[in-house]
Amino acid sequence: MRQIFIILATLTALVSSARAAGADSFSKQINIDPIRYMSLQDKQTIKTFDTYAREAMFHITGRSTLDGESATFTVLDMVFNPRAYAERNLIYIRNKPFRADFGSLSFIDAAEKQRILKEGQISLKFWFDPHTQQAMEKQMASATVKAKAIQEIHDQALALSQILDYPGFRGTLVTQAIVPPLDGDSANARPWQSLPDASMKLVQNPQVMSGAYAGSIEKMITAVQGLNTAWVAKDAASVNQQAINLAAAAESVNPTIYPSKTKRKFEVAYNALSRLTWPGAALYFLAFVFFLLAWQTELKWMYVTAWIAVVLAWLVHVGAIAIRWWLVQKNVGNWFEAIPIKNQFESVMFSAWFGTVVALVLETGLINRVFKRLAGWDFRKLHGQGIFGAAGAGIGMLSLVALFAVPFVTGQDIIGAGIRQNAGILMTYWLYVHVTLVTASYALIGMTFVIGTWYAIQYLANKDAAILQTLDAANLTMLQLAFWILGIGIITGALWADVSWGRPWAWDPKETFALITWIVYLIIVHIRIVTSGTNRALITSVLSIVGFGVMLFNWIGVNFFLVGLHSYA
Repeated sequence: MRQIFIILATLTALVSSARAAGADSFSKQINIDPIRYMSLQDKQTIKTFDTYAREAMFHITGRSTLDGESATFTVLDMVFNPRAYAERNLIYIRNKPFRADFGSLSFIDAAEKQRILKEGQISLKFWFDPHTQQAMEKQMASATVKAKAIQEIHDQALALSQILDYPGFRGTLVTQAIVPPLDGDSANARPWQSLPDASMKLVQNPQVMSGAYAGSIEKMITAVQGLNTAWVAKDAASVNQQAINLAAAAESVNPTIYPSKTKRKFEVAYNALSRLTWPGAALYFLAFVFFLLAWQTELKWMYVTAWIAVVLAWLVHVGAIAIRWWLVQKNVGNWFEAIPIKNQFESVMFSAWFGTVVALVLETGLINRVFKRLAGWDFRKLHGQGIFGAAGAGIGMLSLVALFAVPFVTGQDIIGAGIRQNAGILMTYWLYVHVTLVTASYALIGMTFVIGTWYAIQYLANKDAAILQTLDAANLTMLQLAFWILGIGIITGALWADVSWGRPWAWDPKETFALITWIVYLIIVHIRIVTSGTNRALITSVLSIVGFGVMLFNWIGVNFFLVGLHSYA
C-alpha cells in the first residue's frame, strides 16, 4: 500500500525543466503512435488520445497544431514540460471586442495591450495573476456578455491547467480516464477511471490485487513514470518503448471492452483527413465544374467526366457518414441511437448527401412521370443536361467546405464536429424522422438557390428562351418538393417536441423561424401560381435566392444569435 501511494505522489508531480535545445530533432526521433491510438473516456465519450488532444488544443488555442507538431506530441510535451507552456501565450480570446477590455489593466504596458488586442492570446500565468482575476471580477459585474466571455476564457485556462500539471492540478495522463473498467460488457457499461482512482480501487479492494487487473494498472503507472523520465531526458528510444508499454498495459486491463485497433485506426485517419470534408469537397468541385462545362459545350466526354467525379465524391461522402456512424455506434452501443444526424455537423453532412442523391436521380431521369405531374413539364427535357448534376455537386461542395472551414473561421467547434453523446431526452425515433425530413428539404432549398442563381445569370446574359424555360422548370420542381417536405418536417418536429418536452409548440426561436421559412416558401409557390407574364420565372428565381437566405438563418444563424432549446442543431 505504501508503494502505491509513493507512485501516486510521483504521478501527481510531473514537473520538469524547460525544453532542451535539441527538442526539434527529438520530436522527429520519437514514435508516439501507440499513445495516439490509445483510448480514453472524455465527456462521457470513448475516443482516441489523438481525438482528445486535437479537441483540447483547438479548445484552448483555436488551432489544431502548435509549432508544426501534432496535437498528441504537444499535449504530451505540455504534460512533461509544463513550465515552458505556463508562461506562453496560448489561450485564445475568441470574443474580439472583449480583448480591448484588457487595455484597462494598469499593470501591463502599452505594447502588451496592443499585442493582446491584435493576437488575442494570453498565458496561463497571466490569467491566474491576482491582478488579472481582480480586474475580471469587475468586468463580470459590468455586463452579461462580458461575463460569458470571461467564463469561456476561464474554461480554456482550466483545460490547459489540467494538461500542464500546473500548481493545484495534475497532468492529463493522471486526470484523464485512461483505464477501462474491470467489468462490463460494453464501453459504456461503467465509467472509465483515471490512474489514481484505479490505484485507489486496488487499495480499497485487496482481493483484486493478485489479478491481472492489478498487474495492468501497475504496468501503466510504471510506463507513465518511465515516459516522464525519458521525455525530460530527451531519450527518444526510451520514450518509444514506454509508449508501447503504456498502450499495451491499458489494452490488457480489459481487452473485451477496449475499442478494437481497427476502430482506433479509422478514428485517427478520420481526424487526419478532416473528417473527409475536404477530399469530398474537392471532388464535388470538379464535378460541379465539369457539369457546367458539359451543359455549356454539350461535349459528351465532359459529361462523363462530371459523372465520374460526382460518383467518387458521393462515395467519399458516404464513407464519411458511414465511418462516423460506426464510431458513434462504438460509443452508444447500438446502431439506431448512433445514426449521425443529431447535431449541426451531422445534419449538414446528411443534408448535402441527400441533396446529391436527389440531384443525381433527377439527372438520370429515372422518375420522369412523377416529376412530370409535379412540375407540369416533360422531365425528359431536363435530365441528362447537367443542370441537376451541377446543382447537387454545388450543394455538396458548399456544405463540405463549410463543415471544414467553420471551426477555423470561428476558432471553436460550434457545429458539433467532434463525436459526442446526445441528450437522452431527445433520443426517440421522432428525432430521425423530423431531422431527416427537415434537412432533406434544406438540401432541396439549397439546390433551388443554385438553379435560381444560374437562371438569373443566364437571364442577364440574354440567353434564349428555351434555356431559361428549362432552368425555370428545374427550379420549380425543386421548390415544390422543398415546400411539401419542409411542411411535413415541421409537423413531425411538433410531434417529437410533444414526446420529449411535453408540448408540441412553444415558440422557441428555431421553431418560430422554421415556420417562417415554410411561410416564405408558401408565398413563393403562391406568387408563382398567381403571377403571369414573362417575368414570373425571373421573380421565382430571385425569391429562391431570398428564401435560401431565410433558411440559412433559421438553420445556422438562430443558433449563433438567439438562445433556445435547439442550440445543439
